[in-house]
Amino acid sequence: MEHYSVLKLPFDATPAEIRAAYFDAVRKYHPDAQNGEGDGGRFIEVQQAYEVLVDGKRRAAYDRSLPESAQETSATQVGVRYSRTTIHRSGEPQLIYALLDLSCTRKIDPNELPPAHVCVILDRSSSMRGERLDMVRANLNRLIRKLRSSDVLSIVTFSDRAEVLVPPVALSDPARIESVVMGISAGGATEIFQGLDLGFEVFKRYAGRSNFLKHLILITDGHTYGDEERCYEVAERAAVEGISIHALGIGYEWNDTFLDRLSSLSGGNSVYISAAEDLVQFIEQKIQSLSVNYARKSELVLELPEHVTLNYAFRIQPNVSPLEVNFPIQLGPLEYGRNTSVILEFKIDQLQSVEPEQIIASGRVYFEIPSKTIPIERQFIEIKRPVRNTWNKEKTPTAILTAMSRLSLYRLQEKARKEAGAGDIESSSLHLKYLASRFMAQGNQDLARTALMEADHLQKHQRFSDEGEKDIKYGTRSLFLLPDPELKKL
Repeated sequence: MEHYSVLKLPFDATPAEIRAAYFDAVRKYHPDAQNGEGDGGRFIEVQQAYEVLVDGKRRAAYDRSLPESAQETSATQVGVRYSRTTIHRSGEPQLIYALLDLSCTRKIDPNELPPAHVCVILDRSSSMRGERLDMVRANLNRLIRKLRSSDVLSIVTFSDRAEVLVPPVALSDPARIESVVMGISAGGATEIFQGLDLGFEVFKRYAGRSNFLKHLILITDGHTYGDEERCYEVAERAAVEGISIHALGIGYEWNDTFLDRLSSLSGGNSVYISAAEDLVQFIEQKIQSLSVNYARKSELVLELPEHVTLNYAFRIQPNVSPLEVNFPIQLGPLEYGRNTSVILEFKIDQLQSVEPEQIIASGRVYFEIPSKTIPIERQFIEIKRPVRNTWNKEKTPTAILTAMSRLSLYRLQEKARKEAGAGDIESSSLHLKYLASRFMAQGNQDLARTALMEADHLQKHQRFSDEGEKDIKYGTRSLFLLPDPELKKL
C-alpha cells in the first residue's frame, strides 16, 4: 500500500505531521492495542511507511518513484468570511462569526467519479408494520433503480437483532434485489446498535475497491434504549473510515437529539420523514450528490488560544446540520461545483493584547479524495482579525448576516425545548411566540402557525407534542435551504 495513504497524509506533509500520524496509527494498530483494532499486518505497513517518510533522502527517492498524478496541484480551497472587520480590546466577552467555504476548483470529469457503496440499515421493528414499511420498501427500490451499475448496495435489517439481508453486491441484477426488499416483514423491538454495528462491519469486511464513496443510511421510526453510547462509538469509528451516516427518522416518535449527534459525528445529517414525498426527496438528493462527490469526507482541526472558545458549528450547505464541536469536526463530503459552507461562532473572553492582530483559531482542513493516487489533501487555515481600541458599528456582510439570522431562529427553538424540558414552561412558551412573530415577518405562515399552536399545547400539557416539536425544529432548519445570493452554487 502507498506510504502516504498508510499514514493518511497529504503528499506535502510536514515532518511534524508525519510524526503525529505515525503515533496515531501506532496507538490504533499495535497488536497490543486495547481498542479492538490491533492489526499486526497493518502495524508493519505503518512502520515501513514511517521509516521512509521521516527520512528526507529516502522520502525524496520514494517520491520520485510515484506517478506524476501523485504530485498534481491541489484542487481544494478554503475561504473565510467574517461577521466583523475588526475586534476590540475589552475585558468583556465578545462574539465573532466566521463562515468557512470549502470548494473544489476542478471541473467535473465523469471518468474520475468514484463508485459508491451504500449500506441501508433498516428498522423492521413492530412499529414499522403497515404504511411505513410499504413506503420504505418502495423507496428502497427507487434507490436500487437509480444507483449506477458500478455502485454497490448492501442492506441490513434490525429489530432486537440484526441480519445482513443483502450482502454487498453490484447492481447488475436489480430485479432480484427488489424482490428481496419486498419480502421484508416487521416484528420485534428497536435496538439501533445491533443494526448500526453490523452495518459498519459490512463495510469493513467488503473487499471491494478502496476508492468507494461510503454512505450508511439508517432508517428508523423509534427510540433505542441503553445503547446510545455504543452507537456513538460506531459513528466515531465510521468517521475515521470515511463512512458518512445519514439518519432518517420516520413519523414523530424517534429521538431527534440522538440521531442528530449520531449523524454529525460522521459528517452526515439527520432527516425528518413526515410523509412519503420527504423520503422520495431524500433519495433523489442522495443520488444527485453521489454523482458529483469529489471528496468523500472533510474534517476541521483547530487550535484555539486559552481565551477563545468555539461555541457552535453549523453546516448550512449542502446538507443542513449542527456539527459536533469536538476536533476533528466532521464537515461532510465536498461536491464538484458546490461549496460546503459552515458557520462558526467564537467567544473571546477577554482581549487585552497590545498586538495589532489577534489569531482567533488556526489549524487545517483535511479532505479525503477517492479518485487521487494519494487521497489526502490538506489546507491550512488561520482565522484572525485586526484589533482596535474601540468598538465600531459596521454593516455585516449579507451572507454572514443571513446565516446568523437563520441560525438565531434555530437556536431559539433549541432554547425553548430545553426550557420546556427543565420545567420552565412560561419562558419556553414566550420564546415560541417570539419565534412565531419572526416566522410571520419572514412570510413563513405555516411555521408561525405551528409555533403558536405548540405554545398553546405547552401551556395546556406542560410539554411539547412529538409532532409539533419536530415540525418546528426541522422547519426552522429548512430555512437554511432558502435561496441566498451569496450562498448559491458556484
